[in-house]
Amino acid sequence: MEDQVLSALRRVQGVSAAYVVNADGVLGASAADDAAEAQGALLAALAGALGQAASDLGLGDLAEFIVEAAGGAVMAGTLPNGRVAVVITDSRANLGLVRVELRRLRRAL
Repeated sequence: MEDQVLSALRRVQGVSAAYVVNADGVLGASAADDAAEAQGALLAALAGALGQAASDLGLGDLAEFIVEAAGGAVMAGTLPNGRVAVVITDSRANLGLVRVELRRLRRAL
């Protein structure tokens, strides 16, 4: 199932990496190297921290987050069974298309 999510996200123009993570770490990555594992672990921690913050603030369960920077963005959307799809984009990516794909995956799985 992770392969299906990663494949769908990598098809979106401007997506440079995609991960499926949960509270335990990386479940799947679009690249298989030491840097990808470290990035995935950091992104899993970020998703967990933002999810906890949303809960602590009384906002409910985290659905999506976007962190924009000069060179691109980190976007994430929750999936069933405590998983989160995390995407790293370049600066040319259409973030709206990435968001639509994240929502489509959440409904389809």
